Amino acid sequence: MERDNLIGDKARLKQVTSVALDGLKPAALGGDLPLVDKQVVRDLIPDLKRWNGYVQDKVEGMAISPDGTVWVVTDNDGVDDASGETLFWSFGLETQTAAQ
Repeated sequence: MERDNLIGDKARLKQVTSVALDGLKPAALGGDLPLVDKQVVRDLIPDLKRWNGYVQDKVEGMAISPDGTVWVVTDNDGVDDASGETLFWSFGLETQTAAQ
């Protein structure tokens, strides 16, 4: 999952990405790290907008069930200046790809 730490109309990056692990080799700490190509699996901003609230910043949790359903949750931090709202939703992996 990638996010940009921005909320509302300023949010530009909330997405699920994947990387190919084949050919990836471990690297020593403190050395150069390997670069991988990523593929956007799903842009989450349209999901976050569909409840007619502001786009939340902290999309932080994700799980994939055996049937391919992806479950996503936001973290509201429970602090005084947060709305306190937490979103929890699901989608199927086949519903969006980078080609769209």
